[in-house]
Amino acid sequence: MNKHDVEYRMYSLKNFCEIFDELFSYNTGDDFWKRCVCEATIRDLNVDICDAEVEQCPEEISLREALKDVALRRLEPYKDLKPKTIDTNKINEMLVSTIKIFMDDEDMKVEDMNRETLHYLCGCFRFRLSKLCPFAYSADYSEFMKMVKKQGIENYINKIIALYTLVEQYQKY
Repeated sequence: MNKHDVEYRMYSLKNFCEIFDELFSYNTGDDFWKRCVCEATIRDLNVDICDAEVEQCPEEISLREALKDVALRRLEPYKDLKPKTIDTNKINEMLVSTIKIFMDDEDMKVEDMNRETLHYLCGCFRFRLSKLCPFAYSADYSEFMKMVKKQGIENYINKIIALYTLVEQYQKY
């Protein structure tokens, strides 16, 4: 690795750790959302590691593996947590807004979707969830915290749990 690669790796790891440190410093009484953030981040990193473009660059794979190790360590205290409560209104809101954003027919009903469309819908939930996770901002810590603070921590948490729940519910397709 050249000097630039080492500096980039250290910068990315530092930002990634700082995001988790500040985000997980919020004491909300129910830490299930922290499990959701970690698991979604790990899934995103696994997908990214398998990406054909990244696969050709050993330094990027190594960085993704290091980021994944950070997320796995952060997951450890939360890995067996179950939610104390789930905001079903937020789940419905995220379902409706995802259909509105990603489907050609915003009046489409889940019960009318075929298996392929449900698979696509689950991918849309994953995409939205990934955009709320630290990996999406690992190169820009301040932007991540701006996004969280703009939404408010409660709204952020409810979105994370809602999208995580929707992914869990629809991933069988």
